[in-house]
Amino acid sequence: MIPHILEILRVRRPRRRHAGSKNPRLAALAAGDWRSAPIPTLSQGAVTMLLTDELKLLDHLAGEYFSGEGTIIDAGCFLGGSTLALANGLRRYLARRGLADQPLIHSFDLFAVEDWTRGIYFPKEIAAGASTRQRFDMATRDIAGLIKVQAGDITAQPWTGGPIEILFIDVAKHWTVCDWITANFFPTLIPGKSIVVQQDYLFGSWTGWLHLTMEYFADNFDIITDTERNSVVFHYAREIAPERLRGDLIENMTEAAARTLFARAAARWQGEQRAILQSAAAHYLEMRHGG
Repeated sequence: MIPHILEILRVRRPRRRHAGSKNPRLAALAAGDWRSAPIPTLSQGAVTMLLTDELKLLDHLAGEYFSGEGTIIDAGCFLGGSTLALANGLRRYLARRGLADQPLIHSFDLFAVEDWTRGIYFPKEIAAGASTRQRFDMATRDIAGLIKVQAGDITAQPWTGGPIEILFIDVAKHWTVCDWITANFFPTLIPGKSIVVQQDYLFGSWTGWLHLTMEYFADNFDIITDTERNSVVFHYAREIAPERLRGDLIENMTEAAARTLFARAAARWQGEQRAILQSAAAHYLEMRHGG
């Protein structure tokens, strides 16, 4: 484990938000004009846990940033909120090129009712674990030609779908899933192009593994923008050495390494956003290392 710690402690180049870029699509994303766009047409009335700015962000990514070089991953689609926003943008992208609908969005979900959602998104009477697939299918029936649905445990579905250009992550609710994503999705990201959206990065205090993962790969990703709460957008700027893409990154990370990465990650933010990262660090260290 000592070499692992030394690797983390090496001096790294600073990772700063882009004020501009030679890539006009990346510059437009960083500029944040998408915030003033209307709510995506397909997203209006959708049942979703996402913020309005997150819907606008996903629409922009699929419609204005996406180039067709890779595919789009919608990892944790719930009842289709993220799916509809991505589809709204993708349909615009395809229309500009005179192309028909293509299933370029891969939507992953367990499609099972979680206990805490009963009485909020579902009737109180519904049983935890009941299928949500019918509601998803109804919500996305008009965009069925744009999506490929991959139901069930994501960690039981090794990725074989080729390069990924947009990776939206809203499914990493445990560090083992986060590690699976690192091992399965990160190797197919396109250097200099791919975008990773960590939806829970600025959400709460219980997903510290996201901060550890993205800070561990700080040499490879640049923070481009965020939605103030919840989502943070990372650009895959520099290729990750294959030997660093381990499937046990968080599972086997030492306390010392985690503390170093948490401190570095929090230092990139200010105010309430920094407080979120600090709270997540405290929660993670207490849960995994007793404080």
